[in-house]
Amino acid sequence: MPAPVKYDISLFVMDIDNTLFDWVRYYVAAFSAMLSFVEKEIGVPYKILAEEAKEVFVEHGSIEYPFLVQELPSVLKHFGDDIDGMLANLVRPARDVFLAASEGTLVPYAGVVDTLAKIKANYPKIPLVALTDAPRYVAMWKLNKLNLLSSFDAVYGLADPRLPTSPKLGRVKVDPEILLKHLRQNNFGFKGKIRILPDEYEKPGTRGLKTVIMDFELDENPDLRRQVLWAGDNQRKDIGLGKRLGVRTAWASYGRPDPDFLVRLSEFSPPLNIHKNAALPSEEAKLIQPDVELKTFADILTFFP
Repeated sequence: MPAPVKYDISLFVMDIDNTLFDWVRYYVAAFSAMLSFVEKEIGVPYKILAEEAKEVFVEHGSIEYPFLVQELPSVLKHFGDDIDGMLANLVRPARDVFLAASEGTLVPYAGVVDTLAKIKANYPKIPLVALTDAPRYVAMWKLNKLNLLSSFDAVYGLADPRLPTSPKLGRVKVDPEILLKHLRQNNFGFKGKIRILPDEYEKPGTRGLKTVIMDFELDENPDLRRQVLWAGDNQRKDIGLGKRLGVRTAWASYGRPDPDFLVRLSEFSPPLNIHKNAALPSEEAKLIQPDVELKTFADILTFFP
């Protein structure tokens, strides 16, 4: 790895999950606690619920589908047409369990808060942009919970999740309070730019990052692109696409997931989602070398003059 050097940076774009916080640890802790609660309440074994969850995630194209509980076949069978009872007696308390379990794990990596604050204070003209494959609403919810949302000038994410409905009853299966937030496109008070990208812009395709670069008018020539700094945890997905676009790349190697949590994730996640959401070791990834490897997020400061 070459020695760190200072660069002329005009735009700092970063991934969120496993770059700013340990997504695998957080999601396994929160989701498994929620699924265990559902098991206890309706008497269906965790293993069966986990297999049902995989099917729902595949159907909706995201492992962070926030309406999972009311889409589980076992839950629908248990409550039948009693949607209000399901929402009040299972979905709402299950969400509370999820939130409570996330309290200790949905936290920024060491140095993230101070480093972003330092960049904002010392380099106020450099926009900070979040680019994620998560649904826009889910991404902003996480950034808000992390107390990081105000650090950003723009957030780019995929389309918001589809609301679950009951064709038979002709109604949405969502708590009215949550439904209102979704219908109002809740932005958590964010004043910056928000852009929803098509699903086909998902990484490791280059179109998402290319859209960011074009929006900030840094796509006209290779010299301008080299003023874009892109940080992510996945060598194959993040660093690979950055290399193809000719931007500066920083690999968050500290974002490697704990193997034990990956095993637990595999209990309820389709294999493709694990591949998409976690940086797994591979020979392909080893061949993709970033401009700088970050052992901590604070190492990103080596890029700045």
